[in-house]
Amino acid sequence: MKLNANTDFLYRALIYVALHPGCLVTSREIAEAYGLSHNHLAKVCQELIRHGFLKAQRGRGGGVQLARDPASINLGELLSLGQLKPKGVDCKTGVGGVSRISPACRLKGIFAQAQQAFLDVMNSHTLAEVVAQPKLLSLFDPVDSK
Repeated sequence: MKLNANTDFLYRALIYVALHPGCLVTSREIAEAYGLSHNHLAKVCQELIRHGFLKAQRGRGGGVQLARDPASINLGELLSLGQLKPKGVDCKTGVGGVSRISPACRLKGIFAQAQQAFLDVMNSHTLAEVVAQPKLLSLFDPVDSK
């Protein structure tokens, strides 16, 4: 499954914020850390706030921080925010017209099964697992970033 840029940015934003527990970080800080568009990151942060993953503090010295414990955030939860529901295989109408294999097509069920397996794996892992990697911690040292 190919993830779109919005989903990628959602994960990156949460990882960065989770690596800075107790700190308020700005969308500009996150964007600069990854070399990404600030405007896009700001929209992603707003979406994460709206869905209860981040909480915001406005004003001078404001920013965002996690609204939930990283161990309670399943990676699969984020897929529904960032991704459009993927279109399944349509055995009745193939690309360019009616599919000749529609009477015996099993692809739709196989792809649905594969998609569910992907979601099951993503839901079995948490944000806490991702940010607990020692190498990742050293890339965004909270002491050096402030």
